Amino acid sequence: MVETFIEFGPFCFPSDTMNDQDDAARPEICRHTWPSILVFGLVVFLVFTFGTMFEMLVTRGVCFVYVISYFLSFVVVLAIRRVGVFGTGLAVFLPYAILGVFAEYWMEWVDTPSLIAPWAAVVWSMSGVVAGLCADLAHRFLPRSIKEQYRSALVGMIAVFTYWLLTLLVLASMYKDPTPGLAHYLNGIYITLPWLLVSGCFGGYTACAMSRSALNGGQGARIS
Repeated sequence: MVETFIEFGPFCFPSDTMNDQDDAARPEICRHTWPSILVFGLVVFLVFTFGTMFEMLVTRGVCFVYVISYFLSFVVVLAIRRVGVFGTGLAVFLPYAILGVFAEYWMEWVDTPSLIAPWAAVVWSMSGVVAGLCADLAHRFLPRSIKEQYRSALVGMIAVFTYWLLTLLVLASMYKDPTPGLAHYLNGIYITLPWLLVSGCFGGYTACAMSRSALNGGQGARIS
Protein backbone atom coordinates (compact mmCIF):
# COMPACT_ATOMS: atom_id res chain seq x y z
CA MET A 1 0.00 0.00 0.00
CA VAL A 2 1.23 3.49 -0.85
CA GLU A 3 0.84 6.15 1.83
CA THR A 4 1.49 9.76 0.93
CA PHE A 5 2.45 12.58 3.25
CA ILE A 6 1.97 16.21 2.34
CA GLU A 7 4.76 18.63 3.17
CA PHE A 8 3.55 22.02 4.39
CA GLY A 9 6.27 24.29 5.69
CA PRO A 10 8.06 22.55 8.58
CA PHE A 11 5.22 20.08 9.07
CA CYS A 12 4.24 16.81 7.43
CA PHE A 13 0.58 15.85 7.18
CA PRO A 14 -1.00 12.49 6.34
CA SER A 15 -3.27 12.50 3.34
CA ASP A 16 -6.93 11.46 3.50
CA THR A 17 -5.94 8.07 2.12
CA MET A 18 -3.62 7.23 4.98
CA ASN A 19 -3.93 3.79 6.51
CA ASP A 20 -5.20 4.24 10.10
CA GLN A 21 -3.66 0.90 11.09
CA ASP A 22 -0.11 1.90 10.27
CA ASP A 23 1.33 2.23 13.78
CA ALA A 24 4.83 2.86 12.48
CA ALA A 25 3.74 6.19 11.00
CA ARG A 26 1.91 7.43 14.09
CA PRO A 27 4.87 8.78 16.11
CA GLU A 28 5.94 11.01 13.23
CA ILE A 29 2.36 12.17 12.70
CA CYS A 30 1.70 12.89 16.36
CA ARG A 31 4.92 14.87 16.64
CA HIS A 32 3.61 17.36 14.10
CA THR A 33 -0.11 17.35 14.87
CA TRP A 34 -0.29 19.97 17.61
CA PRO A 35 2.10 22.50 16.03
CA SER A 36 0.07 22.19 12.84
CA ILE A 37 -3.21 22.69 14.69
CA LEU A 38 -1.79 25.75 16.45
CA VAL A 39 -0.84 27.26 13.09
CA PHE A 40 -4.34 26.74 11.73
CA GLY A 41 -5.79 27.95 15.03
CA LEU A 42 -3.84 31.17 14.70
CA VAL A 43 -5.22 31.60 11.18
CA VAL A 44 -8.78 31.09 12.50
CA PHE A 45 -8.07 33.73 15.16
CA LEU A 46 -6.86 36.13 12.46
CA VAL A 47 -9.96 35.44 10.35
CA PHE A 48 -12.23 36.41 13.24
CA THR A 49 -10.09 39.47 14.02
CA PHE A 50 -10.20 40.59 10.40
CA GLY A 51 -13.97 40.05 10.26
CA THR A 52 -14.57 42.08 13.42
CA MET A 53 -12.44 44.98 12.19
CA PHE A 54 -14.07 44.84 8.75
CA GLU A 55 -17.52 45.07 10.31
CA MET A 56 -16.50 48.02 12.48
CA LEU A 57 -14.95 49.93 9.59
CA VAL A 58 -16.92 48.87 6.49
CA THR A 59 -20.06 46.74 6.84
CA ARG A 60 -21.53 48.31 9.95
CA GLY A 61 -25.03 47.17 9.05
CA VAL A 62 -24.06 43.54 8.35
CA CYS A 63 -22.61 41.16 10.93
CA PHE A 64 -19.05 40.00 10.31
CA VAL A 65 -20.10 36.33 10.37
CA TYR A 66 -21.37 36.66 6.82
CA VAL A 67 -18.15 38.35 5.71
CA ILE A 68 -15.81 35.64 7.01
CA SER A 69 -17.90 32.61 6.02
CA TYR A 70 -15.74 31.69 3.02
CA PHE A 71 -12.44 32.17 4.82
CA LEU A 72 -13.62 30.32 7.93
CA SER A 73 -14.86 27.37 5.90
CA PHE A 74 -11.66 27.29 3.87
CA VAL A 75 -9.34 27.24 6.89
CA VAL A 76 -11.36 24.69 8.88
CA VAL A 77 -11.73 22.23 5.99
CA LEU A 78 -8.11 22.65 4.95
CA ALA A 79 -6.99 21.97 8.53
CA ILE A 80 -9.15 18.86 8.79
CA ARG A 81 -7.86 17.49 5.50
CA ARG A 82 -4.22 18.39 6.06
CA VAL A 83 -3.84 17.26 9.66
CA GLY A 84 -5.95 14.14 9.18
CA VAL A 85 -6.80 13.64 12.86
CA PHE A 86 -10.35 13.57 14.21
CA GLY A 87 -10.95 16.60 16.43
CA THR A 88 -8.89 19.00 14.33
CA GLY A 89 -11.94 21.10 13.46
CA LEU A 90 -12.73 21.50 17.15
CA ALA A 91 -9.11 22.20 18.12
CA VAL A 92 -8.48 25.00 15.63
CA PHE A 93 -11.19 27.08 17.33
CA LEU A 94 -9.61 26.76 20.78
CA PRO A 95 -7.17 29.72 20.57
CA TYR A 96 -9.98 32.09 19.60
CA ALA A 97 -12.34 30.57 22.17
CA ILE A 98 -9.86 30.75 25.06
CA LEU A 99 -8.87 34.34 24.36
CA GLY A 100 -12.40 35.32 23.39
CA VAL A 101 -14.03 34.26 26.64
CA PHE A 102 -11.98 36.79 28.62
CA ALA A 103 -12.64 39.56 26.11
CA GLU A 104 -16.36 38.78 26.05
CA TYR A 105 -16.53 38.67 29.86
CA TRP A 106 -14.82 42.03 30.19
CA MET A 107 -16.70 43.85 27.45
CA GLU A 108 -20.23 42.56 28.06
CA TRP A 109 -20.27 41.79 31.77
CA VAL A 110 -17.73 44.04 33.49
CA ASP A 111 -17.57 47.09 31.23
CA THR A 112 -21.12 47.12 29.84
CA PRO A 113 -23.25 44.53 31.66
CA SER A 114 -25.52 43.11 28.98
CA LEU A 115 -25.17 39.35 29.42
CA ILE A 116 -27.61 37.52 31.66
CA ALA A 117 -24.74 36.00 33.71
CA PRO A 118 -20.93 35.74 33.68
CA TRP A 119 -21.08 32.17 32.38
CA ALA A 120 -22.76 33.44 29.21
CA ALA A 121 -19.29 34.52 28.07
CA VAL A 122 -18.23 30.87 28.18
CA VAL A 123 -21.30 29.87 26.15
CA TRP A 124 -20.33 32.51 23.58
CA SER A 125 -16.81 31.12 23.30
CA MET A 126 -18.05 27.57 22.74
CA SER A 127 -19.92 28.39 19.53
CA GLY A 128 -16.86 27.98 17.33
CA VAL A 129 -15.69 24.87 19.16
CA VAL A 130 -19.06 23.15 18.60
CA ALA A 131 -19.08 24.26 14.95
CA GLY A 132 -15.61 22.75 14.53
CA LEU A 133 -16.76 19.49 16.11
CA CYS A 134 -19.70 19.36 13.70
CA ALA A 135 -17.24 19.80 10.83
CA ASP A 136 -15.20 16.90 12.21
CA LEU A 137 -18.28 14.70 12.43
CA ALA A 138 -19.42 15.65 8.93
CA HIS A 139 -15.99 14.87 7.51
CA ARG A 140 -15.97 11.51 9.27
CA PHE A 141 -19.53 10.35 8.61
CA LEU A 142 -20.69 11.86 5.32
CA PRO A 143 -21.04 9.01 2.79
CA ARG A 144 -17.86 8.19 0.91
CA SER A 145 -20.00 7.72 -2.16
CA ILE A 146 -20.16 11.52 -2.42
CA LYS A 147 -17.29 12.90 -4.48
CA GLU A 148 -14.42 14.20 -2.38
CA GLN A 149 -14.78 17.83 -3.43
CA TYR A 150 -18.52 17.84 -2.75
CA ARG A 151 -18.03 16.25 0.66
CA SER A 152 -15.57 19.00 1.52
CA ALA A 153 -18.05 21.61 0.30
CA LEU A 154 -20.73 20.13 2.57
CA VAL A 155 -18.31 20.05 5.51
CA GLY A 156 -17.55 23.74 5.00
CA MET A 157 -21.22 24.62 4.75
CA ILE A 158 -22.05 22.63 7.88
CA ALA A 159 -19.27 24.38 9.81
CA VAL A 160 -20.37 27.92 8.99
CA PHE A 161 -24.10 27.20 9.27
CA THR A 162 -23.60 25.61 12.69
CA TYR A 163 -21.64 28.65 13.83
CA TRP A 164 -24.34 30.95 12.45
CA LEU A 165 -27.12 29.00 14.19
CA LEU A 166 -25.31 28.87 17.53
CA THR A 167 -24.60 32.59 17.35
CA LEU A 168 -28.28 33.21 16.72
CA LEU A 169 -29.24 31.11 19.74
CA VAL A 170 -26.72 32.91 21.94
CA LEU A 171 -27.94 36.32 20.86
CA ALA A 172 -31.53 35.28 21.54
CA SER A 173 -30.94 33.72 24.96
CA MET A 174 -27.78 35.09 26.61
CA TYR A 175 -28.62 38.82 26.68
CA LYS A 176 -30.82 40.83 28.98
CA ASP A 177 -32.18 42.65 25.93
CA PRO A 178 -31.67 40.51 22.83
CA THR A 179 -33.56 42.77 20.43
CA PRO A 180 -30.69 45.04 19.22
CA GLY A 181 -28.30 42.16 18.65
CA LEU A 182 -30.87 40.06 16.81
CA ALA A 183 -31.91 42.99 14.64
CA HIS A 184 -28.32 43.55 13.61
CA TYR A 185 -27.59 39.86 13.10
CA LEU A 186 -30.70 39.18 11.00
CA ASN A 187 -30.46 42.34 8.94
CA GLY A 188 -30.96 41.37 5.28
CA ILE A 189 -31.24 37.69 6.18
CA TYR A 190 -32.82 36.77 2.84
CA ILE A 191 -29.55 37.72 1.17
CA THR A 192 -26.96 37.17 3.87
CA LEU A 193 -27.92 33.61 4.86
CA PRO A 194 -27.83 32.21 1.29
CA TRP A 195 -24.53 34.08 0.86
CA LEU A 196 -23.17 32.39 3.99
CA LEU A 197 -24.21 28.92 2.82
CA VAL A 198 -22.81 29.35 -0.68
CA SER A 199 -19.58 30.85 0.68
CA GLY A 200 -19.24 27.95 3.09
CA CYS A 201 -19.60 25.45 0.26
CA PHE A 202 -17.11 27.30 -1.91
CA GLY A 203 -14.61 27.57 0.94
CA GLY A 204 -14.73 23.83 1.55
CA TYR A 205 -14.51 23.10 -2.17
CA THR A 206 -11.43 25.26 -2.68
CA ALA A 207 -9.80 23.79 0.44
CA CYS A 208 -10.23 20.35 -1.11
CA ALA A 209 -8.77 21.55 -4.41
CA MET A 210 -5.74 23.04 -2.64
CA SER A 211 -5.04 19.97 -0.53
CA ARG A 212 -5.38 17.68 -3.54
CA SER A 213 -3.03 19.90 -5.52
CA ALA A 214 -0.47 19.68 -2.70
CA LEU A 215 -0.93 15.91 -2.61
CA ASN A 216 -0.37 15.54 -6.34
CA GLY A 217 2.73 17.71 -6.21
CA GLY A 218 4.02 16.47 -2.86
CA GLN A 219 7.28 14.65 -2.33
CA GLY A 220 7.81 11.22 -0.97
CA ALA A 221 5.52 8.25 -0.98
CA ARG A 222 6.24 5.50 1.51
CA ILE A 223 5.38 1.92 0.64
CA SER A 224 4.35 -0.50 3.37
